[in-house]
Amino acid sequence: MSVTAADVKQLRELTNAPMMACKKALVDAEGDFDRAAELVRERTGAKMDARAADRTAGEGLVHTYLHTPSPGMPAKVGVLLQLSCETDFVAKAEAVQKLARDLAMHIAASKPLVVNEGQVDPDALEKEKAFVRKEALEEGKPEHIVDKIVEGKVNKLYEDWVLLNQPYVLDGDKTVAQVLSEVQGIVGEKLEVARFARFEVGA
Repeated sequence: MSVTAADVKQLRELTNAPMMACKKALVDAEGDFDRAAELVRERTGAKMDARAADRTAGEGLVHTYLHTPSPGMPAKVGVLLQLSCETDFVAKAEAVQKLARDLAMHIAASKPLVVNEGQVDPDALEKEKAFVRKEALEEGKPEHIVDKIVEGKVNKLYEDWVLLNQPYVLDGDKTVAQVLSEVQGIVGEKLEVARFARFEVGA
């Protein structure tokens, strides 16, 4: 099919991918922009993940989200999220703006405590591990089984407490980290959740 320069320009603005990569994706997707963006992600995402580790996300945006129980009622839950990227240009991309909105809603619903595993309070983690170990031993579980039980508990705690480890509320087959990586591949820049704060009336 014929792909116009305007089509390529639009996809390039959406994904920040190279011009020829956008043109090829549009041809392969037969002009379907969503599919073309997905193809760009699939073809550049792995490379982007490898490069991102050495890059600095010094720009970005702050997004606020207020959740109201019903129309006309005051908000009961609020989220303030800082999503970082490398340039102002990408911060304005629709894919990044949408990601910020969706992540803020995810945080409101899933109540993570920290962004990544490195931010988990080690004392709180050790306390939970000691409790699970003591309980399993008192139940007469063998030592090698106890270790597996403790490991399972730690993984569950990370899933509950850590934003990047949580199943994404809009697609439970993916973690938040996987969704972040996908959008990172689309826009061609490092993306990271710098920080967030969640507020809830009565909590």
